[in-house]
Amino acid sequence: MRILFRAAASVLFCLSFPSAMAQQNDSQTVTVGVVAPLSMVPGQSMRDAVQFALERINHQGLRIDGKNVTLKMFLADDKNDPNLAVLSARAAVAAGVVGVIGHLSTDASIAAAKVYRDASIPLLSPTAAGREFTSLGYANVFQMLGHSDYTAQYLAETAIKVLRAKRIMLIDNDTVLGRELAKNFSAAVARLGGTIVDTDRIHFKSSDFNTAMAKIKRSDADLVFFAGVVPQSSAFATRFQQIGLRTQLLLAGGAINPDFPHKTEEYPDGTLVLVQGNPVEKAPDFKHLEKLYRQKYTSPLIPLTWLAYDAVDMLVEAMKRTNSLNPSVLSPALHQMKFNGLSGTTSFTADGSQENPPYTLYRAEQKTWKTLNTLP
Repeated sequence: MRILFRAAASVLFCLSFPSAMAQQNDSQTVTVGVVAPLSMVPGQSMRDAVQFALERINHQGLRIDGKNVTLKMFLADDKNDPNLAVLSARAAVAAGVVGVIGHLSTDASIAAAKVYRDASIPLLSPTAAGREFTSLGYANVFQMLGHSDYTAQYLAETAIKVLRAKRIMLIDNDTVLGRELAKNFSAAVARLGGTIVDTDRIHFKSSDFNTAMAKIKRSDADLVFFAGVVPQSSAFATRFQQIGLRTQLLLAGGAINPDFPHKTEEYPDGTLVLVQGNPVEKAPDFKHLEKLYRQKYTSPLIPLTWLAYDAVDMLVEAMKRTNSLNPSVLSPALHQMKFNGLSGTTSFTADGSQENPPYTLYRAEQKTWKTLNTLP
C-alpha cells in the first residue's frame, strides 16, 4: 500500500505541474564558441561582437526542432599561439559547442582546424585570410574574409592602376598570411607590368626596422607594400615618417587601428590601407547599431566586428534551415548560403573561401581615414 501511495503521489505531482514539466522539456541551451587572444583589441572586439549578436537573437527568440533555444558563449583565450589554439579548440569541443567563431590569425586557425574537423564542428573565422587556411580541404572551415590570393591581386591592382606605382619594394612579416601575400603580390605586380625592386622580411614580433628602412632608401621605390598587422604596422609607418621617406606606403586590412575609420591614431597622413569589405560607414543601420554597441562594450567597432556578428547570424541561419542543433549538418547548410549581413553579401566556395569579396582603399588624411575607391 505504501508503494502504491508513493506511485500515486508521484503521478499526481506530475499532473499538478504540467506547464513546468513542459517548459523544461521545451527549452534548450546551445553554446557558441569564441576563441581569440583576449589581451588584443581584435580579440576583444570579436568576443563582444559575438555576445552582441547572441543577446539580440535571444531577445528576439529562437526555436529549433520544436524547442526554444537560448544561446550562450563558450570563451577561450588562445593568445594567438598555435599550440594554445589547439588546446582551446579541444576545450571548445569538450564544451559541446555547436560552432566556433575564431581564431584570429591564419596560423592559429590552421593549427586548430583539424580538431574541429574531427568533431564535425563549423569554424567561421572573421580574420584568418591566408589561402592556406581553406586549402586544407576541410568541409567545416569558412573564411569570412577574402583570402590572400584575392587580396594580393587587388593590392597589386591598387598599386599599379590606382596609385600608378612602377617601382615597388615588398616587405612581409614572416607569418603564413604575410608570406602568402608577398608571393602572390609579387606575381600579380609582374603580370600588371610593375617591378619589385627589392624585398625584405621583418619577423612579426620585431620592432627593428633599420635594415628595411635602409633598403627602402637604396631601392628608389615609389611605393612600399608592407604585409604586416597592428601594432607592428603602425610602428613601421611611424618610423617610415620619422626618417623622412616620401615613398607611398600601402598596407593590408590587418593593419587597421582600433579607431578605424574615425581616427588614424599613430598612422601618419598619406598612409594607404586596403581593407576587405564595403565602406564600413555605409553598412546598413550602422549608426543605430553603433549606438547600441557602444552602450554595452568598450571594444572598437572595426570591420572584423561586423564579420564576427554576421558569422553568428549565419550559424543561426544554418540551424533554422536544417531545423537542427547538430553541428555536423550545419556546415553543408553554410556552403549553400548567400547571406546578406552587416558586412555585405557573404557566400562560400566549395573549399570555404569567401566568394567575390569586395575591397575598399583608404588613405589617412587629416588624422581620419578617407575612402578613395572600392574594388572590384
